[in-house]
Amino acid sequence: MLILVTLLKWGLPALILVAPLVASAWFPPARRVLMFAIPIPLFVIAAAGAWLWLNQESAVLRAVQVRVKEMVAGAEIAALEAKLEAEEKISAARGQVAAEANRRLMAEIDARVNLSRRLTAIQTENEILNDDLADLLSRPVAGDCAVDPDLLGRLRAR
Repeated sequence: MLILVTLLKWGLPALILVAPLVASAWFPPARRVLMFAIPIPLFVIAAAGAWLWLNQESAVLRAVQVRVKEMVAGAEIAALEAKLEAEEKISAARGQVAAEANRRLMAEIDARVNLSRRLTAIQTENEILNDDLADLLSRPVAGDCAVDPDLLGRLRAR
């Protein structure tokens, strides 16, 4: 099973590395061929070649990993820029809401000032009218309930 997984994962280099072990385990006479008359056994040379091929593949994997990291970093930067843009929009909307609230507050203050002035004017006019009414009430009314000529003149003047 380990041999099959190794072959599926690493392909030809794994076959080169595993073949001598499998061949010598299943066919003991194959050991003579594999231990050729070179001071270094053939499977060691094959293993070194496979290691170089795997190392090249790992360099490719490292390059892919570097590229993936760059892409992830780019995506994170894009996400942070989008988040910053959204926060700027929210801040601008909050500024507009604050400006509108300030405008409404100023309008309310102006309305209250105008209302206070009108109230003061109405109170002053009310006091004048109350004084006129008190003045009218302080004069005696004629016995026959006729209008006094002086009062009649003042009423016509108004």
